[in-house]
Amino acid sequence: MKTWLFSVLFVGMFSSLHGQGLHIYYDVQADSISYTRNGQPLEKVRARKGGPITLQIKNYNNYLYRASVKEEDERARMAPVMGSNFGSLFAGPGGGASPLSMLSGLFGAPGGGSSFPFGDFGGGFDTGDGFAGSNAAAQAANALFKQFSQTTRLIRNTEEGLKKVGDEMQRLARAQQIKSIAVSEIEKLRYNPAIPPTEIRRLSMEYLETILGHESEIQNLEQLLEKTNAREELTQRLEEYQKYARELEGYYELVSWIRDSLGHIALPSAQFVEFQNAIAAFQDSGLSQAEAYQKTAIEARQALATMEDNNLEQLIQLRYILEELKANTFSHTFRTQAKGDLLKLKLRLDPIDSLSIPNLYGRELSTLEVPVYGGFKVNASIGVSFGSFFEQPQGYFLRDGVIVSEDKDSYLPIITSFLHFYPQSAGNVSFGGAFGLGLSLGGDGGGQSIHFLLGPSLILGQGERIALSGGLMGGRVDRLGQGYQVGDSLVSEAGALPLRSVYELGFFVGLSFNVL
Repeated sequence: MKTWLFSVLFVGMFSSLHGQGLHIYYDVQADSISYTRNGQPLEKVRARKGGPITLQIKNYNNYLYRASVKEEDERARMAPVMGSNFGSLFAGPGGGASPLSMLSGLFGAPGGGSSFPFGDFGGGFDTGDGFAGSNAAAQAANALFKQFSQTTRLIRNTEEGLKKVGDEMQRLARAQQIKSIAVSEIEKLRYNPAIPPTEIRRLSMEYLETILGHESEIQNLEQLLEKTNAREELTQRLEEYQKYARELEGYYELVSWIRDSLGHIALPSAQFVEFQNAIAAFQDSGLSQAEAYQKTAIEARQALATMEDNNLEQLIQLRYILEELKANTFSHTFRTQAKGDLLKLKLRLDPIDSLSIPNLYGRELSTLEVPVYGGFKVNASIGVSFGSFFEQPQGYFLRDGVIVSEDKDSYLPIITSFLHFYPQSAGNVSFGGAFGLGLSLGGDGGGQSIHFLLGPSLILGQGERIALSGGLMGGRVDRLGQGYQVGDSLVSEAGALPLRSVYELGFFVGLSFNVL
């Protein structure tokens, strides 16, 4: 139990850390760049030092180009798919129409179905009040009205089935026409530099789905083998089509009976007369469509004699192309880690060497710049500091054999070289520490002019930095030695004083600029 819990926590922590990386999306087709972290879009782009960065170059033709990314860190007009009109595929020899080309257009005309204006009669029997009156004639009329309403629903459902089967039959007929050129045309799509990747996928899938059907229909080899029996498949679809057509004829015969029955009802109502006329128009239109469906079925059966079964080897090749298209994301993914202060990613598309397509040249894409923060930094700066000792330095001399003193300067200008150490923040302001070595100006020279400085720093900027520093300062100053104090008498030849050089503490503030 403990092992399982530890594994879950570890995987969760790893997934959380992995998801915190920066994701960059460069859309070549749209020439647009977007940034996300944890799936959320970013307005200000920054990456933590050492953190993962994932760049995805998408929507480029990877059949033609190879994408490359060079990282540096600093401290279309669509061309026609084929040479002629797509409709010319279905033309027979000499420009005439072949039986299969006729079959391809058989199922587009019928299928819209007749519609009855139920809204003119109160919305139909189920939603309206029917025909007014309580006598036997009105009751009979309402019963026929209800039966007619149910029949129209059956007609509508049957015509939907007809259209669905007709579309599938039309696909099978078109597949016969394009199966011999599908592979070559898909190759043309792949290597046409004027066609965007999204169109390459869409147009190629149109070819493949026309021949193979939808992806869900070819999940295994057994289903692919079924596609070789094109004649059998079309025969089955044709039988379904004829079954629907016969059902439709039966429903319209029922409409004819309802129309005749209404003619024997004596109901003196203008609405009833209008309803009879509407049913007559509906019946006439429906019978014409039913005849068209039957005629289509007869012509389709005649065209079936010229149909050939599909070649298994050809279908397998098309299946390979389909699987390749499904797996091809038309993108390139590059992963790296944030380094330096500014990470530059230079993107380029170069033609694949094995291709010999004329006028196909490399493309220099936009350079992406990602500011980097975090990590422990050490760098140097040079500037000027102003320091002062806690106890003011004194100048000593003898006057009439007595030791006297006077105050020296209360502060010292110091030329300082700093070494800064700090964690780089995400912004332009970082806090850290500084150690400096300085040389005072206007001092007595020698060791006394050298000062050591230590304290916090405020670093402004990331590339070109300005540092404000302050803290403790240590340096040598002269003090009286051998126990003498100011005011003591001293007999000395040549006025020599017993002085000693000692280190004392003070404070400083400084301004410096980075040099490394």
